[in-house]
Amino acid sequence: MKWFLSLGAIILFLQQAYAQSTSVNFDSLKATLVLKPDTIQISEYQKFAETMLHKGQAGDAQMALNTALSIAKNLKNGRYISKVYQSLGQLEIDQGNFVQALGRFQEALDYLRSSPVLYQKIEILLRIGQTYFSVNDLKQAELYYREALQLARQYNRPVSMADAYSELANLEDTRKNSRQALIYNEKAIAIYKANGEEYIGTLFNRAIEFKNAGKYAQSERIYRQCLEYAEEHKDEYLKGYVYVNLPNTLLLLNRTDEAEKYAQLALKWSETGPERLKIREEVFDILTRIYEKKGQDHQALAYFRQKTMYRDSVLNAEKARQLIMAENRYQAREKESQIRKLDEENSRKAQQLGWLSGGLAVLIGLLGLSFWQYRTIRRTNARLMENNRVISESHQKISDQSQQLKTLLRELNHRVKNNLAIVSSLLRLQSKRLEDEGAVQAVRAGQQRVEAMALIHQRLYMTDNVSTINIKEYITDLFDGLLIAYGYDKTAFDREIDIEHEELDVDLSVILGLILNEILTNAFKYAYEHVPRPFLRISLSADDSDHPNQIRPQLTLEVQDNGAGMDPGRWERPTGSFGKRLITSLSEQAGGQLEVSNRNGTYYRLIIPPLNSSGSVAA
Repeated sequence: MKWFLSLGAIILFLQQAYAQSTSVNFDSLKATLVLKPDTIQISEYQKFAETMLHKGQAGDAQMALNTALSIAKNLKNGRYISKVYQSLGQLEIDQGNFVQALGRFQEALDYLRSSPVLYQKIEILLRIGQTYFSVNDLKQAELYYREALQLARQYNRPVSMADAYSELANLEDTRKNSRQALIYNEKAIAIYKANGEEYIGTLFNRAIEFKNAGKYAQSERIYRQCLEYAEEHKDEYLKGYVYVNLPNTLLLLNRTDEAEKYAQLALKWSETGPERLKIREEVFDILTRIYEKKGQDHQALAYFRQKTMYRDSVLNAEKARQLIMAENRYQAREKESQIRKLDEENSRKAQQLGWLSGGLAVLIGLLGLSFWQYRTIRRTNARLMENNRVISESHQKISDQSQQLKTLLRELNHRVKNNLAIVSSLLRLQSKRLEDEGAVQAVRAGQQRVEAMALIHQRLYMTDNVSTINIKEYITDLFDGLLIAYGYDKTAFDREIDIEHEELDVDLSVILGLILNEILTNAFKYAYEHVPRPFLRISLSADDSDHPNQIRPQLTLEVQDNGAGMDPGRWERPTGSFGKRLITSLSEQAGGQLEVSNRNGTYYRLIIPPLNSSGSVAA
């Protein structure tokens, strides 16, 4: 993992520290700003939104920015409207809503089309590029970075040019174009120096880019420059990130003891640093690789388990953060709704007050009748409340038991997945000790089968549904994993995945996953030896016929490659490889009918009959 450092990251860290020291809420802020000039109100609402966002209170941040936007639009000032839309875009990014963020940034840009405020245009273009970079759309990111660079160059804004070069350097490094990344990085640093600007973040990125370019000595030298700077300026934040990244370079220089020293310093720093869980996951990954290189497999496995634990913690923490954000947005909408309702209620009360005096006499006459009706209704309600209480308690018990069962199943899947991950790691370590190539291939094949099953259990414990999985996402992940494992380039490989019936029960998903693992492994190993442009199609179609008592339709799984093909006669023979026997056995277990033939390559078709509500497979 690469930890790019930028001035924005340092500012974010300082903002988090500021956010922890404030206790102003939206209502009190609104009261203090009511008599302030509109421009001051906009600025203060934006500052408040940043503070609330870094405290995890996205709902209050959203209300503050909506208020600021309303004021800016009343002013009809494009520059202020653009600034608020830019803040709204950052709010969406922090909540992981990248598509919505792009929409906000584009609106911010639209309000500046005829504005002379060039620095704000350039900043928004860079933000749009960073957003595309975050979703790995490098082509679009580059277009916006270059537009920002052209604008900065046209109007002689050197610092903005350096910012654009720095972003282009990160982009080219992600593309593994290290030479071009270093050129852009060098240009950025030169401009920062010439204009007396701080450039330590860009220098830090240069160390990463040197490492990725295979220039390990230069990478180490720059890391140590950053470390000297951090110690001189007492910058614990920068020092910590040097501790995290320097071991990667030292490990490539075969200086494992030094790498371990800095990794341990990084581990200690992570106890108080930002992004504790992610950093500790990275450090334990480094320590795993250090001890693998030392040949101390037992200690390497121990650190691998620590890495796995923190990786799961990162996923759970992210999920919890998203839930909190969703709850905050819901509360904000509820609060705004309550305010609107109160305003409407006040208007109605003012209108009704005039009618109240005239209706008072009629009301007194009806009080006697109302009292009698009240007594009758009260007795009836008491009986209904008692019945509702009994029903509610019973329903709550059932709901609690159901939730406990879901939690237990999710925990079980989590443990199964972790155990399978450990088994996979043990197989991988064992394969390194074997010298016989046949034995190595057999152990690796077993490892891939274990990982195929672990992928299903990982999906189960990461979702609320514990009985079914999304087979389309699972097949896509399985395909991508095997594609990388066998060294294929995604850009040079054509694939087609067509899944009609996406949700499948766990039992059938495990069977299909193991069958696909064997078929795909065989294709990647043998099918494309003399094929200039490999192609593979996976289709899972469902019979649309509607039958009574049917809970799962008939399914047809098809897999076809464009390789040399296979002799169907050899397939029909009773003997064969373990993989063939496994495919045949699993097909029979699913009650399916398997067909293997040649159609400009090897073609597999497995027809699985429908499943009735009684649990039996239809004939």
